[in-house]
Amino acid sequence: MIKRYETILPKGNAEIIFNLCGNISYFGSTADNKQAFPKCIINGVNDSPFNLVKEGEQVFLGIQLNVYALKYLFNIPVKEFNNNVIDGKLVCKKLDDLWYQISNEFSFEKQTMLVLKWVYEKLAASKHFIDLNPILHLHSKLHLNEFTVKSLRSEYNYSERHVRRLFNNWFGMNVESFIQYKKYLKALHLIHQSTLNLTQIACDSGYYDQSHFIREFKSLTNMTPKHYQQRMSGLLGHIYYSI
Repeated sequence: MIKRYETILPKGNAEIIFNLCGNISYFGSTADNKQAFPKCIINGVNDSPFNLVKEGEQVFLGIQLNVYALKYLFNIPVKEFNNNVIDGKLVCKKLDDLWYQISNEFSFEKQTMLVLKWVYEKLAASKHFIDLNPILHLHSKLHLNEFTVKSLRSEYNYSERHVRRLFNNWFGMNVESFIQYKKYLKALHLIHQSTLNLTQIACDSGYYDQSHFIREFKSLTNMTPKHYQQRMSGLLGHIYYSI
C-alpha cells in the first residue's frame, strides 16, 4: 500500500484534533520516533515541522485556536504544549467522552455542535476572563518594529518581569521569539496569498534582507522560502507527498 505523508509547518495556532479513523502515525523532524495518533490530541505552538504518515482513509475533526486559548481552557501555561502532541484525555478527561460522542454521530453539523458545546462550557467555567484584554491586544499587534519589552512596559504600565511572564504563560515563548514568529507567519501568509516576489515578501514581513529572511524561515521549517513555495499545497503550511 502506498503511504501518504503530510508535513505541517509551524502555523502559530493551537489545535484540538479528534482522530476518527485510527490508522495515523506521527513523528517529528525524523521518522525515528514514530507514534500512533491518539483518539484526541492537543497540539500547541510548534517551532519545527510536524509529520503525519497516513494509510487508508483519513478522517479528522478539529478546531484551531489562538494559542492563548490553551491557558484559558485548561489553566496550564501555554509553554507546556509547545512542540508536543499531547493525548487529550491526559489534560481533560471529558475530551475522551467527547470523542465517543463525536464518533457515534454521522452528521458533521451535529459533531461540530458537540465540540462547540464543550468549548463554550469550558470558557464559561474559566477563571481567566479578566486577564484577556491585554492578551488579545498583544496578540493582534501589527507594528512589530515598535514591539519591545520597553514599549510594552510603558504602554501597559507593567514591570519587565510581568511582561515576560505574560508572554511565557499565554504565548509559550519570550518576547523576542514572539516577534520572530510573527514575522515568519506574515511571510508564510504572503507566500500563499500575494503575487509578491520573495524579496518583497522579506521586506514586507520586517526582515533586514533576503539572507535574514531565508535564515529565519529555514530555522522554523527546515527549508528555504523558495523550496516551500515550490512544494506548497493549497492549504497554508501543508505539504503532501507519497512513497
